[in-house]
Amino acid sequence: MAQTKARISANLFSNRILERNAKLGLNACEILASAVQAVDSYDCVFGSIKIKNNLIQINNQLIDLTVINRIFLIGFGKASVPMAKALLDKLDGKIHQACVVTKDPKFLTENGYRNKLSVYLGGHPVPTEASIKSTQIILQRLPKLTEKDLVFVLISGGGSALFTEPVSGVSLTDLRILTQTLLNCGAEIKEINTLRKHLDQVKGGRLAKRLQPASVQALILSDVIGDHLDMIASGPTVPDPTTFQDALEILDRYDIKSAVPSTILRYLEDGKKGGEPEILKPGNCPAGRVGHHLVGTNYSAADAARRQAKKLGYRAEIVTTTLTESTEEIANYLDCVLQNKRANRHLSGQPVCLIFGGEPTVKVMGDGLGGRNMDLTLRMVSKLAGISGVLFISFATDGEDGPTDAAGAAADGLLYDEGKEVFGLDIQAFIKNSDSYHYFEKVGGLIKSGATGTNVNDLMFFLINKQ
Repeated sequence: MAQTKARISANLFSNRILERNAKLGLNACEILASAVQAVDSYDCVFGSIKIKNNLIQINNQLIDLTVINRIFLIGFGKASVPMAKALLDKLDGKIHQACVVTKDPKFLTENGYRNKLSVYLGGHPVPTEASIKSTQIILQRLPKLTEKDLVFVLISGGGSALFTEPVSGVSLTDLRILTQTLLNCGAEIKEINTLRKHLDQVKGGRLAKRLQPASVQALILSDVIGDHLDMIASGPTVPDPTTFQDALEILDRYDIKSAVPSTILRYLEDGKKGGEPEILKPGNCPAGRVGHHLVGTNYSAADAARRQAKKLGYRAEIVTTTLTESTEEIANYLDCVLQNKRANRHLSGQPVCLIFGGEPTVKVMGDGLGGRNMDLTLRMVSKLAGISGVLFISFATDGEDGPTDAAGAAADGLLYDEGKEVFGLDIQAFIKNSDSYHYFEKVGGLIKSGATGTNVNDLMFFLINKQ
């Protein structure tokens, strides 16, 4: 039986900026709640599977249980625990063993769920010793697999750092330095994961290879723009077309070779010359033995936001769900969209909700605290200055924006002058120090939802009152 689950409350997203915008702010919270609810990881998994007699149906794929001896579950990512609980509830006693690694210690309370689930912790956004130890335990607990075994692999955002086993000769410290260097220089997630895949024994299809000859079914909650399966959690079950040469070119592109540990450079150079094995390539995975199923995406969340906004009386539009540029570039783009929309005379009769999705990048310039959503919102403050009846929100659907306890931030047309004249804040100083968290902490603009148990990238909104 499925659990009875409380729906996400709109109050979870409120703050001082939203509250002072009355109906506009209240509606923003309701729209956010609907978006996150739509990609609830438990619901996404539970709803994707149907059981009838001795058949399991996942989307359009049928699995005959009469030819399966044992079913195992392994999972990794910020949403792995609720995803695992959903599968355990759905299959109701058919799973032999379930092990997952996640980030938030609150999920340890689910250890032993249905007398099957083992929950381990790891680190994110950079891997930790716990990440490696948890990965090794999960893999070691699997018995020798046969062709009559079925392994469900539950994959969600954060899996790259949480589920990791570095290649020989590359240490955890090396990986941490590389990951932090890539994050600081503003590299996109596809570029970061291309490097990760070539330096890890469970990424780039290598996990699928290790689970053979069992049948593998991956249920995936996407946190990657475009939902490219080979990039989500660095594609542990997906053959990968990238090469060692591609990985080295990324380091050249950002001119960061001097900051990368020599062990990593040496390994990549050896791989380029054929001295190290390439990751699993398309066509090398046994046909029919591995299936992949997207159960939740950024577009799913954006579309739920659109439907809720329409229900509340807004003319709602999903502008794009593929924003990946720097926060500075995206802020300029959003400003142009807003000005064009406000100049449209059709705004006079109905409020408007503009919805965007993606994952901005941040080039860290100082020693402040913040995340990509807060940094983007900080850059929007001056662009909104003096404009009445407009709210802007940028929000991480996992509830964690960068290394902070905030999910994002909100801004309106009053904030720029208020920050300067009432709070005495120099907004440019905060931008230059990459210190968006402390700016919004002082002005009451942080959104602190806590970990949501899901992860499908970021959402941004303009809510515009009718003129």
